[in-house]
Amino acid sequence: MSILSRYLGREALAGSIAAALVLTFLGLTGRLVRYLEEAANGTLAPELVFAIVAGRVPGVLQIVLPLALFLGVLLMVGRLYADQEAAALRAAGFGRRHLARTLAFPVFIVFAATLGLSLYVSPKTAEWVQRQVETGRQVAGIAGLSPQQFQSIGDQAVFYASDALDDGRMEDVFVYQSGPLDTVFKAEFAFQQQDSESGQRFLVLQQGQRWRGDVQRLDWERLDFKEYMVRLELPDLRQGPLKVEALQTEDLLAGGNREQAQLHWRIALALMVPIGALLAMAMGPVAPRSGRWTKFLPGVLLFIVYFGLVNYVHSQMIDGKLPMLAGIWPVHLFMFCVAQGLSWQNRRRGLA
Repeated sequence: MSILSRYLGREALAGSIAAALVLTFLGLTGRLVRYLEEAANGTLAPELVFAIVAGRVPGVLQIVLPLALFLGVLLMVGRLYADQEAAALRAAGFGRRHLARTLAFPVFIVFAATLGLSLYVSPKTAEWVQRQVETGRQVAGIAGLSPQQFQSIGDQAVFYASDALDDGRMEDVFVYQSGPLDTVFKAEFAFQQQDSESGQRFLVLQQGQRWRGDVQRLDWERLDFKEYMVRLELPDLRQGPLKVEALQTEDLLAGGNREQAQLHWRIALALMVPIGALLAMAMGPVAPRSGRWTKFLPGVLLFIVYFGLVNYVHSQMIDGKLPMLAGIWPVHLFMFCVAQGLSWQNRRRGLA
């Protein structure tokens, strides 16, 4: 029995890991597309895009892991019943309680990982991501500008280029700077350069002319150059207040409704792991000669209802419409009762 238990536990854990990888990839794809769009529009530094997406991984994993374990257990139990292995195991004395003890170790691993992510790792990475996004939007510069459209470089210049070259330079460039004297640049090429010591950014123009003067007086002076560096004045790197998901867990205790509801939310994500495993064990059994995927769609829909209820109660707590003392516990209790009801129905049908 010990060998069988280890085998079933490993199968459930392996299925959970595979589901977690797929779900994490899907969860990050939308954010990657959004950040790439911001980088293309010049509002986010392109070199920070993939680092920021990587920083989002813990925040996605804390939501994905409960669902991944649910799917891993659901498919494992479904395979046992579809291949008639469950009937043989029951005849040998391996019942539902033995299966629950078999799954205790993988459930504990996923529970501990989810709790650690939601309470400690995810808030720290969320804070880092927020600061990186703020900095990346402030220092975006020309690196994210696109050709064939007029775009602003901060509040100090208007930029236009006819084409982008493979080496990172822009071709046929026009730059306009307003000030006491208006300045117009026309250059064959342009690229951005950053000083390694000071961090100051420059727009380097090559093979062009500079005109400076007063539009009202029509008094302009012209300068031809081979290379001209335009200093890009960056805005003050002011940091805004942290979002609630970026606050450390200990800081949530002294906060208001939003902060305390966030604390309940973080704990609820971890509690969804054991409750989800019980739901999967109750949903998994299928009738003889049925496929292991028979209960997949109903199971996913049930877990979506579970997650939706947690979200709904969380939002009601933020609005002060539900007491903080009860938290999200009633939702977990309700889904536990659903799991017990499904198990009772399976016993009546002879499937457990």
